[in-house]
Amino acid sequence: MTELTGLSLTDMSSGLAAGTFSAAELMEAHLAAIEARNPTINAVWDLDVERGRTFARASDSRRSRGETLSDLDGIPVGLKDNIDVAGRPTSNGLAVSWIPREDAEVVSRLREAGAIPVAKLGMHEAALGATSDNPHHGRVDNPRAPGRTPGGSSGGSAAAVAADLLPLAIGTDTLGSVRLPAAYCGVVGFKPSFDLIPTEGVAPLSWTLDHVGPIAGSVADIALAMPTLTAMEATRESVKGLTFGWVAEADACKLEPGVEGAVDAAIDRLRVAGATIKQIRLGLPELSTLRRAALLAIEAEGAVAVEAVWKATPKALSDTLASMLAYGRDAPAANYVKAFRRIEAAGSAVNAALEGVDALILPTAPQVAFAADAEVPVNQADLTSLANYAGAPAVSLPCGTDGAGLPVGLQLLGGFYEDSRLLGIARSVEQLFRPTGT
Repeated sequence: MTELTGLSLTDMSSGLAAGTFSAAELMEAHLAAIEARNPTINAVWDLDVERGRTFARASDSRRSRGETLSDLDGIPVGLKDNIDVAGRPTSNGLAVSWIPREDAEVVSRLREAGAIPVAKLGMHEAALGATSDNPHHGRVDNPRAPGRTPGGSSGGSAAAVAADLLPLAIGTDTLGSVRLPAAYCGVVGFKPSFDLIPTEGVAPLSWTLDHVGPIAGSVADIALAMPTLTAMEATRESVKGLTFGWVAEADACKLEPGVEGAVDAAIDRLRVAGATIKQIRLGLPELSTLRRAALLAIEAEGAVAVEAVWKATPKALSDTLASMLAYGRDAPAANYVKAFRRIEAAGSAVNAALEGVDALILPTAPQVAFAADAEVPVNQADLTSLANYAGAPAVSLPCGTDGAGLPVGLQLLGGFYEDSRLLGIARSVEQLFRPTGT
């Protein structure tokens, strides 16, 4: 039944409901796929095989009694390895791990819906980085572009979905760590509004900017998971009559030609479908300067977040991570205050711009997935970080490929706590690019 792993999350849910296959069969198919494919990808770091099988049988038993809990009942799910799953190790990408006694809140929500947390997934060390090349647990590879980065810090989450190891994965996003890997791996990543999915039970990096968000194969699949994760449902929207704001600051971001071409083609399709595109200038300083200020705040908060582990086991952190956190820890307090005020001002500018449009539109990343051994582009998170400053919902969806066939991501930003409408808009946009989407 390994062909089951090629189904969309939506089709898996429908197949379970129709009795076409069982949750036990679906679980076995995914366990077999992980066994076969994961050794070359390294997306799955811990696999809860026996409990996965037990919970799958329990799901089938509920369904036979007509007591199905939700559309996600019986669906295998992966969690980034900074998200606590009771009884399974959490490493946060460090050289040590611990066994939490309780599930993170997002895991509790999944369990209450009958979903089955079965795997812990690869990530960048302490979630502070965007390649998922981990010095302690190995490099996560991009299944859509072997030898290239899957992005980070939720690289294992995106890679697991792109490789059909799991239909749904949960990651975290501080400056773009759900959306960047989604773009590089050709899947969909959604960062909800700030704290819409609680961060309790998630190893923190930055209390100011951290978000929890899902990755799946399509916007339709994200919408299916949304009631469980957020207690909201995506609305139904039409592209015709919508106004999208093109963020003018993106034009100074040195987009790769292949990215620019794919995004321009996507915008042309939106215009043909009846949407209006108007330029929006946020009035912000150079985005890379702003992102560096945010990085200082993250390093300062991150130093506090990992302080206990750092003191108890200094070798749990690589020299690179320790150096970054030490920089934030030792920076003058005035610098942190200035950085925080820049973040706050940028967030206000983004939210103000959203008042005049249905959504902002821009590339997810200025580049496609780069070689695993290449230098990380300095502008990698310049465009995704805008939504984190604002605490606003944002989604990355595939909009085509560059000249070499590598996935390109298109990013949509919505109004604060307008997550339902943003996903409704994104689903209608997805149908333009992928007519089989639902």
